Amino acid sequence: MSRRAAGPRTLGAGAVGAALALALTPAAAADTGEVAGDPDDVTPETIADAVIPIDPAPSVIGIDPSESVEELETEKSEGGTTTVTIAADVLFAFDEASLTDAAQDTIADIAGRLEGAEGTVEVVGHSDGIGDDAYNQELSEKRAEAVKSAIEDELGSAAPDIEAEGRGSSEPVAEETDGDGNDVPSARAENRRVEISFEGG
Repeated sequence: MSRRAAGPRTLGAGAVGAALALALTPAAAADTGEVAGDPDDVTPETIADAVIPIDPAPSVIGIDPSESVEELETEKSEGGTTTVTIAADVLFAFDEASLTDAAQDTIADIAGRLEGAEGTVEVVGHSDGIGDDAYNQELSEKRAEAVKSAIEDELGSAAPDIEAEGRGSSEPVAEETDGDGNDVPSARAENRRVEISFEGG
């Protein structure tokens, strides 16, 4: 009786089933990192141990609005004279002397108050302290003239007598550097302004 040559063996269905059963035993599943236990059966002590208190105080930063908000237009009256101060950044692009399109509403508002005003209206331009004094003086003059012309165009024949002048950076209203010599951009912005003074309110 002849023997067959030995060849690859295949597992029967029973052997395959046994292998799968072995692979799915709890011991094999233990390597998945799952934690044993009933998630619906948690004691209050376990929950308390899992809670980590957090103190929000170190993460809260206080903000002083007075240091973060820049007033774009202010007004004060003294001895019968009203002075309206408008931030130059509202009226002009940076380092420019031509009024922006957005400035028109601001000019129209102030012009309405000047219609028929008595005496001479003064328009004074101011710059910040960055750059050459002569350049800042010229820029402030041009900006004052631009505001004057816009008011006259707005009012036409009803426009009062208006004088425009520039004072460069000679009359700052805020310190542009702090005690350590660091630049303070908000202060520079405050110094860039146009003041319009007229009799009455």
